[in-house]
Amino acid sequence: MTMEEVMCWVKLAGKIGLWGGALMLVGSVACSYLITSYTTYSSCELTPADLGLAYERFMVEGARGARISCWYLPATNARALVIVTHGIAASKSDVLPYVIQFNKAGYALVLYDLRHHSESTGAHCTLGYWETEDLVRVTAHVRAEYAQDRPVLYWGFSLGGTVALLAAARVTEVRGIVAQSPFPSVREVVRYYAWKFYHVPAFPVVTLGIKLMEWRTGARAGEVDVGRSAAGLQGRPVLLIGSHNDRQVPLRWLEEMKEQLGEKAELVVGPYGHDDGFITSEGTGGEHADIGHALAFFDGVLGHGAEGNG
Repeated sequence: MTMEEVMCWVKLAGKIGLWGGALMLVGSVACSYLITSYTTYSSCELTPADLGLAYERFMVEGARGARISCWYLPATNARALVIVTHGIAASKSDVLPYVIQFNKAGYALVLYDLRHHSESTGAHCTLGYWETEDLVRVTAHVRAEYAQDRPVLYWGFSLGGTVALLAAARVTEVRGIVAQSPFPSVREVVRYYAWKFYHVPAFPVVTLGIKLMEWRTGARAGEVDVGRSAAGLQGRPVLLIGSHNDRQVPLRWLEEMKEQLGEKAELVVGPYGHDDGFITSEGTGGEHADIGHALAFFDGVLGHGAEGNG
């Protein structure tokens, strides 16, 4: 091979490296923006009034100046108050028809929109970091204004389930947590989604994308990790609900979380995941089987004879 041919190959390798680096950078920037740009996709504007229910609107000052839009639904002689956290690209309106079963069973409810979703403000979705701080603040407001010394419980779906677990680790007064199809950490879910749905490698594209997300939003991805927060939940009842059919949140994640959360954690498996139509309806009365599991769990946490303060 002549020197001229060697130089040609060197130039070609240089161009390939340059273009490859540029593509990886573009992919990382795209990954960063995909993480933070989730917003409510549906146009559902259902309110409790549409279902014939009394409710009160209120706002909570969230992290970084976000305004978190909330509803309070009272219940007669309420035994406890359940704070409901929806999933990515949804809203409190979307989840209302499913969790109303709690209200009918005598639980007061608080539903709210995640930051950067529906009626809540906030510059970015951070897949759990600032969302956890928001729920901590919502809980403090709710306990002061609405709980009336009644027990506070959490229910969350998908991102909402992860946020519920992380926030409960910080708010020791939360008596029980139901997390349906939660993911274990930001890094795990972003890497999984990138490869499963886009065939993008974790390194370096996703790793750099998460770093860019942290730089842009002030989030710290390492703190959105259920395993790291498990110690704060030890001794409190947790119900995990998952599905064999869920491509977005593999059942193995929930099995691992159950082990991390200790002996007080339970796992219910059924057609209750993202790919099962969100929350499964069974029977003719509009009951939802997975909400039924959650309701039985909450009843058990409180004790069958427990009563609230009205």
